Amino acid sequence: MHNTVFLLYGGVSSEHDVSVLSARSVVENIYYEYHDLVPVYITKQGRFLSGASLTAPLPDSTSLYLEEGSTPQWRQAKTSVGVPLDWRRLQADNVIVFPMLHGTNGEDGTIQGWLETVGVPYVGNGVRASASAMDKIISKQIFADADLPQVPYEWIDDTAWKMQAARTDFLNRVKGGLLYPLYVKPANAGSSIGITRVMEDAKLADAIDFAFHYDDRILVEQGVPNAREIELALLGNRDDLNMSVPGEIGKTRSFYDFNAKFVEGQTKLIIPAKLPEETTSQLEKIAQTAFMELSAAGLCRIDFFVSDGGDVYINEVQTMPGFTQYSMYPYLWQHTGINYGDLLEELMTLGQKQFDHRRNIEKNY
Repeated sequence: MHNTVFLLYGGVSSEHDVSVLSARSVVENIYYEYHDLVPVYITKQGRFLSGASLTAPLPDSTSLYLEEGSTPQWRQAKTSVGVPLDWRRLQADNVIVFPMLHGTNGEDGTIQGWLETVGVPYVGNGVRASASAMDKIISKQIFADADLPQVPYEWIDDTAWKMQAARTDFLNRVKGGLLYPLYVKPANAGSSIGITRVMEDAKLADAIDFAFHYDDRILVEQGVPNAREIELALLGNRDDLNMSVPGEIGKTRSFYDFNAKFVEGQTKLIIPAKLPEETTSQLEKIAQTAFMELSAAGLCRIDFFVSDGGDVYINEVQTMPGFTQYSMYPYLWQHTGINYGDLLEELMTLGQKQFDHRRNIEKNY
C-alpha cells in the first residue's frame, strides 16, 4: 500500500526560495514505489496551494512554484494543480506530512502547532524544540542552563534599541565586553540571512539596524578567531539517537554566508572533519545534551566552533536544516552510510513513531 506524503515548502519566510530548493531534492530522491507525493506550495503571502500527486520527479525546480488555477505541463500531472489545500485531506489514513520549511513560519514551531491541531503525523521536531532552537537567544539560555560551552554574547529588542539610553547602554556593553570580530544576527532567522560580520565600532550600529529588518530581537556574538566550523547531523528520537561523522566548512571567505551556502555552491565541505578523537567525543556529548535539553525529535544539525587551541563552543541547532544539493545534513549522512532516499524513509518512520508516542500520551487526558 502506498503512503501519501504531503510535502510542504515555500512559506512566509526570508528562506522561501531555499525551502523550494530543498523540496526539489526531496522530489528527486523519494522512493515513488512506496509513496505518492503531493506538493503543497505555501506562497509568500501564506496561501497553501496543493499540486497534483506526483509519481516521478519533476523536470526542474521552477515547476514547484505553483500558481492558483494554473496547469503546468507535468507529464505525470493528470489534474489541475494550484488548488487551495483542503486540510481534511491530511486526516486520511496512511498520510504523513513532510514540512520542508526553513526559518520563520515553518521551522519555528508555528506549522508544527497547526499539524498538531489537525492531528496528522509529520516529520521532524515538535513545537517546543522547533520554537526554542529557532530563537537563538532562548536556545543560548537553555544551553547555559545545561553548562554547555558557548561564545559570549549580548542581545536587545527593537523597542529598547529605539530608546537612546538603552541603545547607548547596549553598545557600551558590546564594545566593552566583547572582542572583535563580532557577528550581529537576528534572533529568529537561518541560512545566514541578516547576519553581518563587524570588525570595528563604526560599523556596529548599522549592522544592528540591518539585522532588525529580519526580526524584532537581535544578538551580537563574539567571534572565535581562526575558528573551524564543525557540524554534526543527528537522526533519531530520544530513545534511539544516532550521529553522523563530523563535517567541516572549508574556509573560502570570512564566514559561511547565504551566497556560499545556496547560490555559488562552491563551499568546500570536508567530510569527515579531521579532528582528534577526544574532540569528536566532546562534540558528540554536547550534541546529545543539546538534543535532549531542547526535547528534539527526528533530526537536527548542530553547529560548533573549534578554536586553534581545541576549545569547543556550541553555536546553533537547526531543527529543519537545508536539504539542497549543497546542504551539509544529507552530505553528512551520505558519508556515514545512509543515502538520500533512505534518509527520507528513516525520517518518515521516526515521524510516525513520534506521532504514535504523542497519541499514547493523549489517551490519558
